[in-house]
Amino acid sequence: MSNKRYSNAVDEAIASNGQKKARSHAGSTINRIVLICAIVILLISGAFCARYFYNMYADKQEAEKIAEMVVTETQPQETYPAEPTEVQPQYREVYTQNKDMIGWITVPNTAINHPVMQADDNNYYLKHNFYRKVKRGGSIYMDYRNSADKFDKNTILYGHNNLDHTMFSDLEKYKDIDFYKTAPVIDFNTIHGNYKWKVFAVFLTTASPELDNGYVFNYIYPSMDDDNFMEFIAEVSKRSLYHTDVEILPTDKILTLSTCTRDMDLNRREQQDARCVVMARLVRDGESTAVNVSAATVNPNPKYPQLWYDKYNLQNPYRNDEKWYPRGA
Repeated sequence: MSNKRYSNAVDEAIASNGQKKARSHAGSTINRIVLICAIVILLISGAFCARYFYNMYADKQEAEKIAEMVVTETQPQETYPAEPTEVQPQYREVYTQNKDMIGWITVPNTAINHPVMQADDNNYYLKHNFYRKVKRGGSIYMDYRNSADKFDKNTILYGHNNLDHTMFSDLEKYKDIDFYKTAPVIDFNTIHGNYKWKVFAVFLTTASPELDNGYVFNYIYPSMDDDNFMEFIAEVSKRSLYHTDVEILPTDKILTLSTCTRDMDLNRREQQDARCVVMARLVRDGESTAVNVSAATVNPNPKYPQLWYDKYNLQNPYRNDEKWYPRGA
């Protein structure tokens, strides 16, 4: 081989080797970048998870500390002291911390054991905790239109559902009739008196008209006349996931517990404006608090909002139903 040809061959070998090294270096650089990105994403995800579980733990600890301030003692049911501003002894310590507290709710076999707040609107305690600090979990609170000194036809309480057993997350347990049988009676006391409520209905609905053929079932209306109230109860019964033997009369008063639900989300990233609602009836004067839970039966065809039928690709048999609207008392 001539010196020139030999020199060209060497040059080509060196160039080829250089290209291989360049490609190898480039590949190694890309791999390092991918690894670094993966580590960063993992660290960020870990930080979010750690923050989520820390907040959940902190919220539970806070709720337990507030509950510890309540003095457990037996009080006569449905009695008010002579002075309407006087607070029941068991709630006085809690009340001194925040005088927006108007009562206390406890649901058996759940983590629901919280003070109930009330502000001048329905937004404040959606984002503030008992100590008036901005908090994602908010508080349990009564509709601002309801009276904290007496019960309207329909008393409404709201709370977040963060799927973490805080606030009203555990309300969704009532979707299961077997759970209902373990907790048919709810305690919702005011700062003036103690009251028990018999659960009679659980249903899913929406808060946006575009999710139910342009209609919103207004279950959060405080006052209705007797006839309209019974029409309302009939509509609730049609929607309820199961039926109980709890009787409802025109003169009765009900408690509505409302929280969000993910049951109608079309995907994991987009939450729909859907609600899980539990309704209970105030135990009447002289009535037993006992409930015959064995009489409860599953509703084979509850009325859902259109969104539910769309999600499961089903025909809506109630699409042409007459729409119920509230009329004031």
